[in-house]
Amino acid sequence: MGYFGDSKRIFLPDRIRLVFLGLGASAFVITELFRIRLRPLLRDLEVKDFGFTDTVGNSGGILVQIFLSLAIINPNRKQSFRLAAFFTVGYILYEFAQPFLPKGTFDWYDVIATVVGYGLSVPILLVVWNRYDESGLSFENRKESKGD
Repeated sequence: MGYFGDSKRIFLPDRIRLVFLGLGASAFVITELFRIRLRPLLRDLEVKDFGFTDTVGNSGGILVQIFLSLAIINPNRKQSFRLAAFFTVGYILYEFAQPFLPKGTFDWYDVIATVVGYGLSVPILLVVWNRYDESGLSFENRKESKGD
């Protein structure tokens, strides 16, 4: 078994993959609605949002990254938390690398937003894993148990 995933699980059709896919798709839609609709509206109304709409791409983007990746990789419980932390660290390192990239700018608010997004993902992962334990998740296991 690997640290971030397992080659045996990656092709296993599990129900939890659908849950992660739904969470990732929902996070994507909400993030884009905030970016496309809410950001221009708040700017037009000159509402002080303390940088929330400017950083929603990071806070929502990390949620999209985490849940869509989990749907693809199909990790177990422990691996899913490791992957969430891994992607978060990657986002933060990318933010620190921004000044060295063309047209890149570093922003502490983006780092904070990424950490907030990760902070939102952890309780969601806890709820998902408490709702769907690792036994009996796969469609194949459910077929076998019905036959007994």
